[in-house]
Amino acid sequence: MSADAIPTAPTGPDGGGGFDAPGLNFTGPPAAFFIVGPREAKLCQVYVAATTVLVALSLLTYGARIYTRIKPGWKNLGLDDYFITAGVILSLIDWGLITPSMYPTEGLQVATERATVTAAYSWIAIGVWGLAMTCIKLSICFTLLRIQQQLAWRLFIYAIMAIQVVYGVGNLVFNLTACRPLQASWDFALALSLPGACLETKYMAAASNTGSAINITTDVLLSLAPAVFLRKLNRPLRERLFICFLMGLGLFATLSSILKTVEVQKFYDPSTPITDFFPIGITISTWTVLEQMSGILAACIPANKGVLQQCLGKVGVSLHESRSRPGRSGYIKDGPGFSGMGGTTLTSQMGSRFERAGKEDLMDEEERYLELAERRNVATPRSGSAVSAASLREGDLRLPTQGV
Repeated sequence: MSADAIPTAPTGPDGGGGFDAPGLNFTGPPAAFFIVGPREAKLCQVYVAATTVLVALSLLTYGARIYTRIKPGWKNLGLDDYFITAGVILSLIDWGLITPSMYPTEGLQVATERATVTAAYSWIAIGVWGLAMTCIKLSICFTLLRIQQQLAWRLFIYAIMAIQVVYGVGNLVFNLTACRPLQASWDFALALSLPGACLETKYMAAASNTGSAINITTDVLLSLAPAVFLRKLNRPLRERLFICFLMGLGLFATLSSILKTVEVQKFYDPSTPITDFFPIGITISTWTVLEQMSGILAACIPANKGVLQQCLGKVGVSLHESRSRPGRSGYIKDGPGFSGMGGTTLTSQMGSRFERAGKEDLMDEEERYLELAERRNVATPRSGSAVSAASLREGDLRLPTQGV
């Protein structure tokens, strides 16, 4: 079971909130479940600040991606766009379910009823999180299918998709069946009053570890896989490295998954003091939301490559390799000398320069022709690398729909 829910602290023996636990201050009046301490308040503040910023960035990049898709026409939307839309919606729902469980005000007295309700929201968020991550990764997979056509590559991507779908559905089913009655999943008082109502901790930990292994593995594979074919593209080295960097942003989601897994291990460790449950739960929730939003960024930023490339160009950063190498004097120097003094003449250098430029322009013109041919559904011979180069040129990581 994924542990992105906020665990509520257990009630006292009477079920009413008179629980002594230094640090969490479960010593308030009977109407109060617990009183928020300085440590918990600080962690909640970090959660609110970090997740709000990343949610805003994710929505910005998602909006830019969809805008560039629909600007020429709605028909440009593909399965990758629909799945990332579903992933964004589910991630926002998940964020909305978890956030009420955060108490950033030190000294706040949290009533038992409120704690139980927010715990229920957090439990629902577990299933939503699994579906959100599945949609986000399926979107990335469909994007990768569009930019490479080889059979081995497609089988590899389909295998990742199958594993992710099975895990996403399995995670939901597991959470629905882990406790009987279902209410014991979020009502600690009920769970404590009914021994055996929920699966043993060791089974919960095993399920969580399995899910973490799947998430981390798929994150790494999807982040590094593009490097396999990008190195073969007939594009400038800087541009290929830039694309690898953009598509490798998913590694931050991997880092979030790893750090979350570490916290989950602490949560299920029998030696963990009860006073650490709530702080650990807050940390788990923080990394959970960061993992989701990082996945959205990794899926959307590469699609905005053209816009980013234009922005870099405006500040003087070019992703295209220089076609000439001026010396300190500003003259083009390809040899040990120039103007006939032990090297090539200026005229021959300029001719060589224009010859190279002509070849590169011819290559670019061929790529533009391929793009136009694809849009008009013109049957034209093409190699896999040429198509990939054409589709990546403007950041629109796509092939014709019939290629999927």
